[in-house]
Amino acid sequence: MTDIIRDIDEEMRRDAFMSRVRRYSWVFFLVVIVVLVVVTVGYFWQDRQSNLKQAKASELSSAVALIEDDASAAKTQLEALAADTTNGNSILASFESAELSLRDGNAADATAALSDLARARDGDAYARAASFFSIYTEINSGEPDVLLTKLDALIAEDGPFTVLATEFKAQVLIRDGQQDEALKVLETLLARDGLDRELQARAEILRDSLGAGS
Repeated sequence: MTDIIRDIDEEMRRDAFMSRVRRYSWVFFLVVIVVLVVVTVGYFWQDRQSNLKQAKASELSSAVALIEDDASAAKTQLEALAADTTNGNSILASFESAELSLRDGNAADATAALSDLARARDGDAYARAASFFSIYTEINSGEPDVLLTKLDALIAEDGPFTVLATEFKAQVLIRDGQQDEALKVLETLLARDGLDRELQARAEILRDSLGAGS
């Protein structure tokens, strides 16, 4: 009798389970369809992004290759790519455009392009690099106060451009007639451990030219 009751109970549970399965089977199929749609859309989105990146990279390569044949057209293409901040090639395009301006003797355009990039990148590594090279383009012509402000920011962060920024600061101070301040900066620079020999030699020559040689 117990076995019969157990069999009946199991069959009733099985019937109840199958009834629920039939009742909610549409939910299962709906979940499967949603998952398939999401996976498909994700695949096509990734494929589209990959194609866009390849297209942008091809545009940059074409612009750079065009420099030797038609610098003006290359400049136009590079500026267009630099203005499109939605792709990573805008950074390289900005540097290439600035370099092309320098080759043409237009330091002002180069400085403007690099300064725009520095502002757009909002303090990241590319911004610091752009800021440093913008200083380089106007080291002998820019307003000393403006240059010193930019240089102090690079020096304060103690990053990859700090040593060169310190050397540049001394040069700007000398140009501005602040020889005593320049000497202090040079002494600070020469006191750094592990200073590159070539840079050390330049700093010593600059210091000695100010009458402070040892």
